[in-house]
Order: sequence, then C-alpha cells, then structure tokens
Amino acid sequence: MVSHLFIVNPKARDGKIGRLWPEVEEEIKKRNFDYECVLTEHPKHAIQIAKDKGKDFDCVIATGGDGTVNEVANGLYDLDNTFGLLPLGNGNDYALGLKYDANYHRSLDILEKGKTLDLGVGIAQADDDKRYFVNIVDTGAGATISVSSFTDAKWLRGFAKYYYLAFKGIGKYRLVPTKFQIDDNDEISFKLLIISVGFGSRFGGGFHMLPDNYPFYEDFAICYAGDIRKLRQYYLLNILKPGKHLGKKGVEYTRGKKVSLELGKPLPVEVEGEIVNYGATSIKFEVAPRRIRTVVPEELIAIKKEKMK
Repeated sequence: MVSHLFIVNPKARDGKIGRLWPEVEEEIKKRNFDYECVLTEHPKHAIQIAKDKGKDFDCVIATGGDGTVNEVANGLYDLDNTFGLLPLGNGNDYALGLKYDANYHRSLDILEKGKTLDLGVGIAQADDDKRYFVNIVDTGAGATISVSSFTDAKWLRGFAKYYYLAFKGIGKYRLVPTKFQIDDNDEISFKLLIISVGFGSRFGGGFHMLPDNYPFYEDFAICYAGDIRKLRQYYLLNILKPGKHLGKKGVEYTRGKKVSLELGKPLPVEVEGEIVNYGATSIKFEVAPRRIRTVVPEELIAIKKEKMK
C-alpha cells in the first residue's frame, strides 16, 4: 500500500486551510489512505519537513498553495520520492496547470489513482540566493508587484487582487537597463519590463504568461518584454490573463535551458509567489539535472502523448 505524507500549510489562503483541514482529513480517512500529516509552523518549514520525513513515505503531498508546492519540491529534490499535490491555496497556478482540480475531492481522486510523470525542475540563482522551482520564476514588474501583495490590498483574493496590484504597480514601475542571454546565443541589451521563465503556464492567480507550456518538456518557456511605453504596458496587462500577449509588439516568446541577466539596478526575484531575493542584480535560471516524479491527472498524460507525437 502506498504511504502518503501530507505537508499542510494551515496559514495558506489567509488561514482558511487550517480551518478546512479537519474536513479534508476526514475525507482522507474515509478513503483509507495510509498517511500521516504534518502542519507547517513557519516559512520554509515545509522544506525541512520534506527533507527530514519524506524518505519514510512513498508520496509526499504539498497541501496548500503555490508557495507550499515550491517548498515541498525544494525539500524533495534530492530524494527519490513521488511528489503529489492537494491544491487548497488562493492561486494554485502550478496544480491547475497540471490539470488538478481546486475541488479537493477530485484532487484526492487523482492521488488515489497514482499516475505519474517525471516533470521538470529549474534552478533560480539571484545573487547569492538559490532556489529550485517547478512552475514559473520572474523578475521585473511582476516580481515588484508581488512584493506589494504582502502588505497591500489584503481585502482582495486571487486574480482580482493580482490584477488590482498589477494595474497600480505598472504606474510606478520604471524600465530597467538589462543585459540578457539565452543559452549560448548573442547577448541582448534592452530596458526590462518583465521576464518569466518556467515549466508551467500560469502564475499570479491565473495570468497565462507562458501559454500552452507544460512541465513534461525538457526546456523552459521564456517570455520577456521591454522597451515598451506605459500605455502599451496597460494594454498588455489586459490581454495577459488569457495569454493573448504572444506575438504583440515588444513581447518575445522562446525556449531555452539557461537564462542569465545583468541588471542596471536591483530587482526582486519571485519564485512561485515567494520572493527569494528583494534586490538582485545578477540572475540566472537554468534547467536542473534531475526531474521530480509527480502524481498527475490522466488528462495531463493524454496531453503529453498528443504533444510528443
């Protein structure tokens, strides 16, 4: 019988997960899971729990939002475990991109079936700070706006909050002189608005920054924009959620395994909703040498078969 470790962030979704967890755990018991649960107590605690206890379980499940997903993935990277998701957070961007469901009953169905794929992991290096990631990392306007989300607009949730903060933040953001390189291609110099790199397709509660991208690919999708006037920045914001920004003037979309940036002034670096460095000037993103075996819906397996024809 497969053993499961649920790493639960009770403070995610502004504490709602902590209140919801007894109900979710009752359903887990009804389904006769062989399981244990551990509740996190502070930031980065999920990393340590996964490292310390993960080796004793077949499947380790991130129970929370995208930040919890990132922490558990970081803790599991050097272990030979299966990674699972129980998305209960605000955005759940990575899980929903994998075709999980925000309804925990249907997500438990997926975990019970136990179908897996080996999915990509990236390494984000921001000055001296290093972090693994499985969804999307970004710097520029997006990360700057995310910094404000920790203190501003606490009365809003999900996409509405991110959109409000993005609209407000674009007005304050100033383009940053940047030297930029993908793999071994020629270096580009431009004034950065935003760059997003990753294996997933969406971030920020539903902005499809890297549309039609999936973590079963071997390389990153890379979207970047720069040298764009303010009014056009607002225009791009309003077509970003459905992923209609691709092909628009000032927006580039490509693929690669390594990205490096040298910035003219410090910018925050965001990894799946968490800020790993609040003011980096030398940034690298690269595909990690290992992948993580992950429980996924059968729908994603079907998508992979179709895409890889």
